Order: sequence, then structure tokens, then C-alpha cells
Amino acid sequence: MKKLAAIILIVISSFYLAMEAEAQSTEKPSAPTNVQASDGTYSDKVQVTWTASSGATSYTVYRATQRWGTKTALGTTSNTTYDDTTGLAGKVYYYCLKATNANGTSKFSASDTGFRSEGTPPPDGPPSPPTNVQASDGTYLNKVQVTWTASSGATSYTVYRATQRWGTKTALGTTSNTTYDDTTALAVKVYYYYVKATNNYGTSDFSAYDTGWWRGPIGKGSPQFRAIGGVSMGAYGAMNIGLGRPDFFNTIASLGGPLDMAYLLKFIEVDMLGDYDNPNLYPNRDTLMDMLKDLTISFGNPVYYNPLSTYYPPGITPENARIPTTLYGFKDILNPDGNLPVITYEDPDPGDWVEVLLALDSNGNGKRNWGEPVLKQFHEPFIDINGNGKYDPGEYFSDTGLDGVSGTGDLGEGNGVFTYNPNHNNYFAEDPLIRAETIPDADLTKLNIYIDAGTEDEFQFNIHAENFVDILGNRGLSVRVENGFPKDFPSISHFDEKRVYVRYPGGHVGFDKENIGLSFEQAKQGIEEAIVVANRFTTLFSFISDHFIGGDYGTDPYELYKYPSQMGVAYFKSPSLNNRTMKFGIYLPPGYSRSSTNYYPVLYLLLGYNMSVEGMTNSWMQAVLDGFILTGEMQKMIIVIPDGLNYKNQRGHFFVNQIDQERGDRFKDYFFDLITFIDTYYKTK
Repeated sequence: MKKLAAIILIVISSFYLAMEAEAQSTEKPSAPTNVQASDGTYSDKVQVTWTASSGATSYTVYRATQRWGTKTALGTTSNTTYDDTTGLAGKVYYYCLKATNANGTSKFSASDTGFRSEGTPPPDGPPSPPTNVQASDGTYLNKVQVTWTASSGATSYTVYRATQRWGTKTALGTTSNTTYDDTTALAVKVYYYYVKATNNYGTSDFSAYDTGWWRGPIGKGSPQFRAIGGVSMGAYGAMNIGLGRPDFFNTIASLGGPLDMAYLLKFIEVDMLGDYDNPNLYPNRDTLMDMLKDLTISFGNPVYYNPLSTYYPPGITPENARIPTTLYGFKDILNPDGNLPVITYEDPDPGDWVEVLLALDSNGNGKRNWGEPVLKQFHEPFIDINGNGKYDPGEYFSDTGLDGVSGTGDLGEGNGVFTYNPNHNNYFAEDPLIRAETIPDADLTKLNIYIDAGTEDEFQFNIHAENFVDILGNRGLSVRVENGFPKDFPSISHFDEKRVYVRYPGGHVGFDKENIGLSFEQAKQGIEEAIVVANRFTTLFSFISDHFIGGDYGTDPYELYKYPSQMGVAYFKSPSLNNRTMKFGIYLPPGYSRSSTNYYPVLYLLLGYNMSVEGMTNSWMQAVLDGFILTGEMQKMIIVIPDGLNYKNQRGHFFVNQIDQERGDRFKDYFFDLITFIDTYYKTK
């Protein structure tokens, strides 16, 4: 009986199990659970994962752009993971799933949000819009520059511009770069800039916008209201630049500077090096050696020709120039057999290596001693009959080459013509005297020219001035010549003539001082040298002011108080010096800030060898200029003082594009950069 009951239970259990299995095989699956969509994990997809539904044979993935929005089927898979590669980068989507088997399909699963990061665009799709669009705001004088961050996969970009935020967008141009210059925009007007990215599969939406504009020049910059003047080294720069670009200037003023490069070379050869061991108290040999080095940087070594360097003498390199170095077999007119050693040397103090000169080591001790000559190879030997420092046809010369020794075969020997050190060509190419000889008559005639020089100038710049005035006379131009200033400070000399030369008694005074404004204070106390300095500057200012037509003369105490003058140091970036920040001094006259429609002539005042911008832009100098304007002695003008120091060695650069770019730079181009800057940001007439 028990055995029968057990058999019955087994049969009943099997029946119910079969019934349960049959019931399960006819049910549709439940919705997938634990749906997860990746959040920026991938740049090319959103990955969706889930937990399998029992009995499911496949899953369909859906996507919506809003939580309760329309769900779009993306694809079907039998796995529990799905990669959505069609979504836009950065856009958040809502993902959900349905599970399916032979009996039907489940309800939607719970949703999860996901997005792909910026990066590779979806295959066969357009790129995403560019990001970080930036348009320049007044940075440039003639354009708006638009930049942006690249869109991955983009092959080109189109830049659009609108005049209003919601206005019509006009395509400006297409580029494969991430920068675009809009040169068609109107000055000062604000525009809205957009960018679209494009590839083989299409074009993106517009980027976010950015506004941009460009600054038009404030000044007018008329040449008839622009003057250039200078002191010492700056006097050279003013005359050289002014005669080289007569279309830029109305007036040139030169206070005691080198105007005749041939005579300057003669001074170096005969006075500086010929009497080497007996220098004057001023300029001392230290000053002279620094000047020679700076001339060498600017124009090339005038003493020697070295085909491997415009700076070092033959046989000298950067490696041996600043250590005791002996050259053997160096032939020279003072060492014709080459038997004596030739050396580098220090002067005037230990560690002060001259670098650009060589000395004959007569006693062979490896050091230059008093009386041992510095070797000079400026040119072939000749007899300078007229004493002008230049070889003139008919003067006797020895065709023995630069070393002056027959049979060495050096440069120029036996060629039948007189030979200069080729570096001298660089001096003559920037020679004010040659410019005065060759400038067209019309250009020279229209220029107003003022020159002064001391009759006992230690650099002999008075001879330069005399030679220069002779050239003007030879070209049929009259020059008023004064022996001394007609008036002494605090009175001011005025001239109506277009060309004036003042010979003042004394030497090269005043310009080794840092503070010229202090000289005016000392002049009030009757100090003679200070009076000369004051006379020189006041005459320069008055001559330039008198030769600007029209002009705004006079002011009043109210204007001085309410709209005072401004004087100080300012800065700008020079494109010619690789956008290096350069300083300059500037004086803005009383009343400058009173009106936006008043414009002023401008004087560019170039400084001398030991002068600084700071030394010229102080309260004393400002008070002097204000006083001239207050009394009507000078019209209101802008005065700009360029920095005359080579930033690489803090010594003079002569306002030229220097031959030695390792030690120098393009300082003439820098000066014209400054003119552009001043005409752009200041109210020049």
C-alpha cells in the first residue's frame, strides 16, 4: 500500500512540474533592470549596459532627448551591452530598453541618462560646433582676429559675422586653421562672430558667438607736423633718419653729433687709436672703447676686415676673444715680417676685454704694455692731402692691401684701385653727409634743418657740422650761421630761416648728465655750462615750434590747473623687435585732455649716448616746457623720447638696423614702429 502511494506522488509531481514548465514557456520576459549609460567616458560613443531578463532572447535599445520625450529605437542585440555611436558630443540622452522572446516584448525599462565627451565625431557624421570662440577687442589697428578651439574631425571652418546678436549672419570666409582675420570690419564698430565646422559628412551648427572690434588710429600723423631732433648719438640718428625719409618729417634738428662718417672713421683711426695711451679726461678711454664696440655692433668693425665676423678681428672668435690669446704670423705695416706676436688685451681694467682690437706684443710678455701699438687696418695706406678722412682721386696710395705689406695677397693688394675695409660700406650707407649730397633737390629744399656744435667739441663734431653745412652751400642752399646763441636762457632764440647753424663756444657739454631738467635749474643760478645746455635745448624747441605752421600758442593758469600737462615713461610692443616691450618718454601739453578734437604736432627727440628716458621725463623738464607754452615761446606740441639704449648691452644703438644681430637689433625699424604707435594712440596733427 505504501509503495502504491509513493508511485502516485511521483506521477502527480511530474504532472505539476510539466504544467509549470509549460506555463513559463508561454510568458513574455520582464523589463531589463540596472540600466546604465556612460557619462562622458568615451569620446566616440555612449555605452549602455543592463542586467539580463530571464527568458529574453534579444533587447532593443531606445533613446530620447527628453525624459518624457519620444523614444527612438537605436538597435537590437542579444548581448547585455550596446554602443550608441550616433549621439552628438556633449548632448545628454535618456536610454531605456525592452526585452523580447518568442512570447512577446517587455515593457520599457527604467531610463538612465548618458552622453559622450567632446572628441572624435560619430562615424559618417558632421563635426561638433567649434568651442571657445574669441574675437579681439581693440587689440589690432586694422582687423578683428577670431580664434577658436578645433572640432575633432573637422576639415574646414567658416566664419560668420552679424551686426546684432540675433541679426543675419554673413559668411566672411573659410579656412582650415583655427584663426581668421576680419579686415573688412569698420573701425570701433562691435560685431558678433560665429564659426561652423565642416567635414566630408556635413557641417555643424553655429558655435556660440563672441563680440569683437578693432581700434582705428586716433591721430592723423601728417608729415608737415612731425619733426625729428636729437642730441649727440641721437643727433646722428635724427639727421640720418630724417634725410633718409624726407617724406616723413618737416624739420630735422641735430645737436652736436656725427654727421660725416668718413670723418668719424678718421677720428677713430687717428685720434682714438693713434694716440691710444694719451686719452683726454673726457671722453676717457673707457668711454671711447664702449663707443667703438657699439659702432662695431651697429656698422661692423671699422679697424679690421674678418670675412667670418663683422665684430671680431681676424683670428679671433667668441671662444678666444675674452681670454689671453696670441696670434703668430699676423702681418701688418707695423709687423711686416709677422715675427712679433699679436694679442688680445684688457683695457682699462682687468676683465674689460676690448674684443674688437688687437695689440702688438713687442716685448712678448702676453700683455699689452704702455706704448705697445694697437694695429690698424682701416684701408690701404694713402696720403690724405685735404684732411677729409677720405681717399680722393689723385691722392697717392700704396696698393699693398689692407695690411699695408707687399706680397701677402690680402684683400685689395695689387688690384689697381684704392681699397677700404669692406665694413666701411656699412658706415657710408648710413651717412648723413652722403644723404645730404645725394637727396633729390625737392626733398632737401623743403626740409627745415637746425644744427649746433661746440667750437671745441672733444669728438670733433664741430668739424662734422662744418662739412655738412658746406654740402648744403654747395647745393645752393643758404644757411644762417651764428657764432653763439643770439639770446641766453631764460631768454629764447628764434629763427625764421629754414636752415640755421649755431657754433657755440665750448666743448661737447652737458649730455653726459642724466638729468637735463636739472641743468635748467642750474642755469637759473647762473652756472655757465648749464646755461649752454639750456640754450641748446630751448633753441631746438623754438626752432621746431616756429617751423610748424599755425599752432596753438599760449595757455592760462586755469588750463594748467584743470587740464595739466603730462610727462612720464610709457611702453609699447615693437613688431620689429619681435614684439618686445620698449619704453619711451612722452610729454603731452597743457589742455591735451580738454578736447578730443584738438590735434598737436609732434617732435621725436632722440637721446645721446649716456642719456636715459627717465633723465628727460622729470618734473623739472615738464616745468620748463610748460613755462615755454605759458609765455607763448613755444606752441603746444607732443614730445616723444625714444629709448636709445640697446636692450642687449644697455649702451647706444645709433638708431640703425644693426649689422650684428647677435649683439644688436633692428632699432631703425623700431623707431618707425613707435611713430605708428604714437599716431594710433595719441592726437597727432
